[in-house]
Amino acid sequence: MPYIIQSLGLVIAYLAAAKIGLVFGTVSSSAMIFWPPGGIALAALLLGGVRFLPAVFVAAFLTAEIVDTPAIFALGFSMGSALETFAGFFLLRRFGNVDLSLNRLRDLALLILLGSLIPSAISAILVPLALLKANMISSEMLPDVMWQWWRADVLGIAFFTPIVLVFANRKSKFFKSSRAWEMAALWVASIVIGQSVFLGWHLPGIPRDQQLGLTWVFPLLVWAGLRTGRKNTALIQLLFLSQVLAGAYLQTGYFSDDFARYGLANFWMFAMMLAVAGMALAILSTLQRKAMHQIALNAKVSAVSNEGIVIVDANGNIVDVNPAFTMLTGYTRDEVLGQNPRVLKSGKQSSEFFADMWKALIEVGHWEGELWNRRKDGVAYLEKLAIYTLKDEHGKVANRIGIFSDITQSRAEQETVAHHAQHDFLTNLPNRMLFRDRFKQQLALAKRNGKKFAVIYIDLDKFKPVNDKLGHQIGDQLLVAVAEKLKLQVREVDTVSRFGGDEFAILLSEVMTRNDVTNLAGKILLALNQPFFLDGNIINISGSLGIAMYPDDGSEMESLMSKADAAMYRAKHNGSNTYCWCGEYA
Repeated sequence: MPYIIQSLGLVIAYLAAAKIGLVFGTVSSSAMIFWPPGGIALAALLLGGVRFLPAVFVAAFLTAEIVDTPAIFALGFSMGSALETFAGFFLLRRFGNVDLSLNRLRDLALLILLGSLIPSAISAILVPLALLKANMISSEMLPDVMWQWWRADVLGIAFFTPIVLVFANRKSKFFKSSRAWEMAALWVASIVIGQSVFLGWHLPGIPRDQQLGLTWVFPLLVWAGLRTGRKNTALIQLLFLSQVLAGAYLQTGYFSDDFARYGLANFWMFAMMLAVAGMALAILSTLQRKAMHQIALNAKVSAVSNEGIVIVDANGNIVDVNPAFTMLTGYTRDEVLGQNPRVLKSGKQSSEFFADMWKALIEVGHWEGELWNRRKDGVAYLEKLAIYTLKDEHGKVANRIGIFSDITQSRAEQETVAHHAQHDFLTNLPNRMLFRDRFKQQLALAKRNGKKFAVIYIDLDKFKPVNDKLGHQIGDQLLVAVAEKLKLQVREVDTVSRFGGDEFAILLSEVMTRNDVTNLAGKILLALNQPFFLDGNIINISGSLGIAMYPDDGSEMESLMSKADAAMYRAKHNGSNTYCWCGEYA
């Protein structure tokens, strides 16, 4: 039902526009200079789709029947009108990619070229041939009628299709209260001047032999286009067109003799100029307002952004910064204008780092990463930086924009969280998770290079009585002291870990012989046998050690760790204060 109602509305609009063309645009009984239904039909297909093509055919056929023409002409006229409309629709959709809101000059130009100038040739050929076939014109008249028909369809589409599309765009506003007085003044001036130029009204103070010319019309059109938007400009265009048609029809005003002398040729040129110039100015004004709004919006975003923004020219010199830049770096805008961003350089990045950065900027035009810079007070900070390249219409670099934020604190917090996740909170030694990760790395390295390594499990003897008698605070201090002693016995490449409670483990990287491990085990036992002096207390403990070596005692992580753990329990079973290799007794 909505489709039927819309189709019926299209037919009625087509017939009404046809009546205007037949009354005001007819040059002779066989040709017209102005055919507005073509513009309405094309706009209907662009907005509603090809499903409205049957309505266009029916409307054209009814138009021919109303003026009482032969059936062959009615059929030819209907076919020509429908094919012309479909051709314009197809060309614009297939090759034009036109935005129907007409926000760009490109859209208006393509609409006139692909929707008007080219497809109008179809109707200009088929309809005059139908006239010839119906004996309504002679063969000598055919070229002139074709030319007249083409001009009529071109003007109808070029003038009316943009107007319909503009009013169909609901996002575009017509009336702005802030400009009510300006729009009222424009309309009063347009009506008065239009009546004087096109309908011959005599204005007070102007001699009768010095009537206003067309030059008075165009400033009003420029005023409408640049100041009042596309919808109001479209209405001003319709006002002037109506006044022109009325004056030509009544044979008064500027185009009073255009029917008789020029076949409305002057009117056609003026109407085409009116259609193109008015809408083009309105589009340009809309683009300018949008650009100015976007510039203001970008400036506001830049001003309130928490991220620092720095803009450099093609030579790499700073041309602008935002307030956040000053807050993050300590440099004011005046201090850095004209300077190179190297003023922030910390010296912590290598030349290779900057070489890679510039390679990406030159090849891709974009770079993201982290680097150290230095504030005005000399404090270095880590920043997350993204650099974007802007090029001009010739493809040359115009500007580069750097957007950065200080991530020093967040990175430190991340590293703290990661450290706590992988280290024992009491002794700050690697925990079981980090130990196993390093164990896997060492195992992979040993398998690849054919090296040996060992793991030592350690369990403290007589630790529980310390906790029971002296309290957990002394027990914690003892564990910290044990951790420090164990670290003193190993190399920097080795790993000392606390698994929990009084249980420790040591990963020995690249040992040569079992004697190397045995010697270390003896040093560890000796160190643990030394008294610990904690808060006035003398504490004596010892340790039980279990040892396993790759590849002698196993080739996989779980196997080696399990055997070292079992060997430690055998050492404790054998009287403590000793070490035990897996598979044998000390």
